[in-house]
Amino acid sequence: MNKDFLNHLIKKSDLNNTDYFVYNKSKTAEINKEKKFTFDTILNPNFKDYIVLDFETTGLSPTNNKIIEIGAIKVINNKIEDKFETLINPKVTIPPFISEKVNITNDMVKDKPFIEDIFKDFFNFLSDYNLVIHNAKFDMGFLINNAQILGFNIKNKALDTVSTTRNLFPELKKYNLAFLCNHFNISNPFAHRAMSDVLATYELYKILYLKHIDNIKI
Repeated sequence: MNKDFLNHLIKKSDLNNTDYFVYNKSKTAEINKEKKFTFDTILNPNFKDYIVLDFETTGLSPTNNKIIEIGAIKVINNKIEDKFETLINPKVTIPPFISEKVNITNDMVKDKPFIEDIFKDFFNFLSDYNLVIHNAKFDMGFLINNAQILGFNIKNKALDTVSTTRNLFPELKKYNLAFLCNHFNISNPFAHRAMSDVLATYELYKILYLKHIDNIKI
């Protein structure tokens, strides 16, 4: 585990340092070097057609861990038009710590499709839309790595709502999704499940969009 993964825990959720070190200590040392995944980033929330994306995974490493849930919505003119949602059989055991945090068990995924069975449909769903993701580096790593393995080329640009919120609301103390949902009164009843986090991120993006528009008018 490196500092980037710890940053993901802090940015994406309400996990704390103790949770991180418990998880880190419980894992077998991973000897594979992490790949570096690059993608085009978007700084300003000035677009109204996009896809909000979130993955739940067996761990924090795009190289060594697996996707266990995909949640995504297609938004046209800032209104939800379609969605993509599925659990994934990762072909590996979900660590107990992860199951506890995301409420996805091994029994829940044992009869679900493998990533290779649904990725083409998911790739087509993404098309060439801009992506809106809370802590984009994490999810884009999983997206690009799986695409490369399965023979697809991800060209989508991504806006990270963590950094965008920090730029537009520099006075806030935290920027993880739990804190922002509480601060902006955004409902997220099933936090750490992909679609619930996606819908919360969608509400956050709309706030960022309006804030950006207001700043332009000043």
